[in-house]
Amino acid sequence: MLASIVKHKGAAPSMISTSAGTGTLPAMIAGVAANLFLGFSSLFWKELASVAPATLLGYRIVLSLATLVAVMALLGRFQGLGTRLTGRVVAIHAAAALLVAGNWGTFIWASIHGHVVESGLGYLIAPFVAIAVGALALGDPMTWLRKGALAVIIAAVLAMVLRSGELQHWVYLVIGATWGGYACLKKLTTLDAFSGLLCETVVLAALLAVSLAASATTMRLPAAIPWPAVPVLLALSGLVSVLPLWLFSLAAARLPLSVMGFFQFVLPTTQLFVALVFYRQAVSANTLLCFAAIWLALGMLLAEPLVRRTLGARPAA
Repeated sequence: MLASIVKHKGAAPSMISTSAGTGTLPAMIAGVAANLFLGFSSLFWKELASVAPATLLGYRIVLSLATLVAVMALLGRFQGLGTRLTGRVVAIHAAAALLVAGNWGTFIWASIHGHVVESGLGYLIAPFVAIAVGALALGDPMTWLRKGALAVIIAAVLAMVLRSGELQHWVYLVIGATWGGYACLKKLTTLDAFSGLLCETVVLAALLAVSLAASATTMRLPAAIPWPAVPVLLALSGLVSVLPLWLFSLAAARLPLSVMGFFQFVLPTTQLFVALVFYRQAVSANTLLCFAAIWLALGMLLAEPLVRRTLGARPAA
């Protein structure tokens, strides 16, 4: 799903114009590394379990903003940014910011409370949310293969809701909806990935400041937290959020979308591995079957271009 976010329609040419044949192996490594990093990042947030998830979200917003400002200054990305911030672009990224907050907060909560299978499921179904929203709101075409894949997803989600009592169903529904919706919004903007995320974190930082000013809530850390481990990890939370995006941008600049699409298997699979091996999360046979069904549906989507080319190449009868 990050593939579609980083390499979205209308992105700045400097982000996507590199030839697909240049640096293919490093680009493949960067794409896989970004997904693995995201998948294993649950363990990072788990180490911060002594801090409330809402407080962690606040620190993630502030430190992500600081990291993005530093990265964009280093790369010279601020030049001309102001001229691209039209009212429409700002509105798109303000809406995207709300989805980011929901996604980040839910992911942190799931990582701390041991519901990593659910977060993996959320990222697995996100492409289908994007397809459904694209068809309903943006008029994207719905092929028979896409309809079949969506039918499989709906059946799998219903089966999990009815039969997988060990899951926190709201987690994968929120992550899937926010990440899929986020991908759709990113198709509507002309900003590159870093500039877009900068706008979104600015919006979130402003909302955070208003929230702190209007309530008795603070971002003060509990007195009983382990020192210096927790403060050091907190200081790294901005880098943890921005580094995968940078790796994906490297991959997206050098790889075709047909290759980037296969990375969508890596993050959910890594999350399932982390849940089973590190969290020892209990997973029913029904959940595993539904996971496999969604994998199959995602495979159907990725095979669509090949099927279309094959059918188009058939000689006329």
